[in-house]
Amino acid sequence: MNKIAVFLVDDHEIFRNGLKQLINAEPDMEIIGEASTGEDAIQMLGKTSVDVIIMDIRMPGISGLDTGKSVLKDNSKAKLLFFSLFDNPDYVLTALDMGASGYILKDTSNKIFLHAIRTVHNGQFYFIGDVTDTLVRKYHEQKNLATEPVVAPLSETTLSKREQQIIRMIDQGVTNKEIAENLGISIRTIEAHRLNILRKFQVSTIEEAIENARASSLLA
Repeated sequence: MNKIAVFLVDDHEIFRNGLKQLINAEPDMEIIGEASTGEDAIQMLGKTSVDVIIMDIRMPGISGLDTGKSVLKDNSKAKLLFFSLFDNPDYVLTALDMGASGYILKDTSNKIFLHAIRTVHNGQFYFIGDVTDTLVRKYHEQKNLATEPVVAPLSETTLSKREQQIIRMIDQGVTNKEIAENLGISIRTIEAHRLNILRKFQVSTIEEAIENARASSLLA
């Protein structure tokens, strides 16, 4: 079995050492590289094949967000998981916009942290706890500040196949729990997909997203 190749970017050596021990103890994953600065990460990842990049947000020099944008250009198949002390909504939305697969907080449990790595490696999203709440609040803030409703028609290729599948099931009245059971993924992953659909349609409720999906011929 091929192990998940993980690259760790964090400016605190003690913290990195703890994560390395945790990850390397798992039978299906291993640390294949690490960096303490964004500059080092960009240089090293340009020469390294990696499955999952774990990135801190605040680092000296180039920030984690700017580093993330750069490394994803050179590692298009890699999954980026931000791991931060901060649930700042602007950080979370920027992470989504750049194509990050997940954003979790550093006070999460070891079990959830390892589950997040496996989840993003499998091509799913993972946003947890207060981060999800932060996204919801931010979308509502944007909606309330808008002077006119924003409608963003989408082509079928704009939504991922999974997002198309989920919005169709939601339109049919299937609950998050039922969707998760049918697709074999977690409820939190379903929530992350729903939020990504809202972001792409630039709306604050799933009902508005469904209306826009119909207008864009995504729903029969």
